Amino acid sequence: MTDAFDYLESRDDADELIAEFGQVVSVRRTSSTGNEWDPVVTTADYTTLAAILDYNSRQIDGENILITDRRALIAAGPLTALGVTSIAPPDSIVVGGVAVPVVRVMPLNPAGVVVMYDCQLRF
Repeated sequence: MTDAFDYLESRDDADELIAEFGQVVSVRRTSSTGNEWDPVVTTADYTTLAAILDYNSRQIDGENILITDRRALIAAGPLTALGVTSIAPPDSIVVGGVAVPVVRVMPLNPAGVVVMYDCQLRF
């Protein structure tokens, strides 16, 4: 009998590689509470790590992926420790003090364990 694959160990490995080749970023999430006509807007930043990459010329189509877009491989472990279980638009990623909108997210989540987030950012 074989042992079950340890996806949490894979997440730890991905976190280590992203830490080695990436930088500190934050996931910025805005929420509003209260009345529609007078909402209370709050912003929360969740610190994690990300490797920011360029798209290659074959991936840039000028419509879905623009030449100024960047790809961010975001560590899931630090976010999970903070209680963040997903990233999705209209979230932003704060890179170098600048909030960059998330356009699309493709989480790598085999067996329901998020190993990392693959995000398209619109700079």
